[in-house]
Amino acid sequence: MGGLLSVSGLGFCYRAQPVLRDISFDVERGSLCGLLGPNASGKTTLLKCINGVLSPGEGKVMVNGAPIHGMPRREVARLMAVVPQQMSLVFSFTALQMVVMGRSARLGALQLPSARDRAEARASMDELGIGGLAERPFNELSGGERQLVLLARALFQEAPILLLDEPTSHLDFRNQYLIMDVVHEMTHAKGVATIVTLHDPNLAARYCTHLVVLKEGRLHRKGRREEVFEEKTLSEVYGMGIEVHRVPGAPPVVMPGPGAAFP
Repeated sequence: MGGLLSVSGLGFCYRAQPVLRDISFDVERGSLCGLLGPNASGKTTLLKCINGVLSPGEGKVMVNGAPIHGMPRREVARLMAVVPQQMSLVFSFTALQMVVMGRSARLGALQLPSARDRAEARASMDELGIGGLAERPFNELSGGERQLVLLARALFQEAPILLLDEPTSHLDFRNQYLIMDVVHEMTHAKGVATIVTLHDPNLAARYCTHLVVLKEGRLHRKGRREEVFEEKTLSEVYGMGIEVHRVPGAPPVVMPGPGAAFP
């Protein structure tokens, strides 16, 4: 049975070079699905195919049984909210204006955000503890503050699917966990289906309910975190010896194993 989001047999080529091949998985409401894999494994490309920014050469992406590709972009925006790795703006928008933009897909062609929209955007920022940033220029915020604003905008969009592309990249240790704490809490509290690309398997071990593991553009493993998160799979994907340490009542911890590399 497919989930809210269903990816089936998806393949993508760039200049005749295969980047993704035969990718299939489902994501249910309330699930936080981590996309894991080394650089150039196809994680960001897969996210762009899911969002309809790129058109796959094979397969399809379905939301509630309806294909994404061919949908008007406004309709896709009502179904999926995207948090990019980083964003800088040419124009000097405030943090509040950035969050308000999340409602644009639900407004008419010539309709402007209402006072109610702005009040609800402020409430969305307050919910994430960043209400004090509302009037500050977005480009002057720190990396962690920008990511929280983009997350507030995505949640304000009220889409049932949340896509995050390396939301912890370029962030310090504290802000990585702050961002993922918020993503984890909001996924369960609001019942959205969340997909997040991650480099650090320890973040995936701590926060994700399900994992999709890519290697060289192919699906290497998928399933619940408890099923997928084991030494053999991670060692094969990352090309090095890996040890998974487990302590009762705590998330597993990944560490490099003995030896320079996995044979």
